[in-house]
Amino acid sequence: MIKLLKIDYKKLSNYRTFWVLIILYFATLGLSSSSGMELLKWLDSKFGIDEFDVLKIPIYHFPDIWQNLTYASTYFQIVLGIVVVVSVTNEFSYKTIRQNIIDGMDRKDFLISKVIMVFMISLAATLFVFLIGATTGLIYSPESELRFFTKGIEFIPALFLSNFAYLTLVLLFAVWIKRAGLAIGLVLIYPALEYVFGAILPNSMDPILPYLPMHAINALIKLPYHRYAFQEIQDYVDPVSVMVAIGYIVVFILLAYRNLVKRDFN
Repeated sequence: MIKLLKIDYKKLSNYRTFWVLIILYFATLGLSSSSGMELLKWLDSKFGIDEFDVLKIPIYHFPDIWQNLTYASTYFQIVLGIVVVVSVTNEFSYKTIRQNIIDGMDRKDFLISKVIMVFMISLAATLFVFLIGATTGLIYSPESELRFFTKGIEFIPALFLSNFAYLTLVLLFAVWIKRAGLAIGLVLIYPALEYVFGAILPNSMDPILPYLPMHAINALIKLPYHRYAFQEIQDYVDPVSVMVAIGYIVVFILLAYRNLVKRDFN
């Protein structure tokens, strides 16, 4: 496994587009996630209402920050998806996968190397969100005791699972289509296609909607901001959603492997 990781790192280490996209992801996520309080201050200065202090909205307070921040970060997954598409489709465009197979690499090993890459990207993105949450929470939260810090922290592993499930889906698209442009296009429009599909289904089929891939992945971390309008939210990670997401990860990887096994790289 270490050998596969080294091979993949060697391929990516000199690939400028990969690193540009990674830096763009971390820069935009870090800036947007940590500047929310400054945005609230600006809104308060421009549109402040005497009866309501917008600065008292506890978006950066423990334990709210974990769900708030992880939910917001899921909107940046698309950048990571493009990173995965570009890195995988390059293997087909430049025929490095063919050379790897000629040199003795099994197709299973090739896929494992890509799954490891997806795992590492998901882990790095999750740890970054954790560091942002811990830092901003300690700065802005009036309560920083361990019991407040750890409450709701289960949304951090839920974010990792969300990232990993989404990127394995993207990996499947990249292996299936092989062309970067078409694969990126599918990555961009697939969520909308899934919601359109859900809209045209008869009402009797509504129970299956939560189990469609993007619906299931998004269900790991529910929209939290309604709580500030005194509406009920799901402020916990549903174990059923976890199991469904894990099931999809297995399915996506198996489908990608099946595609690789049947494909001729000559």
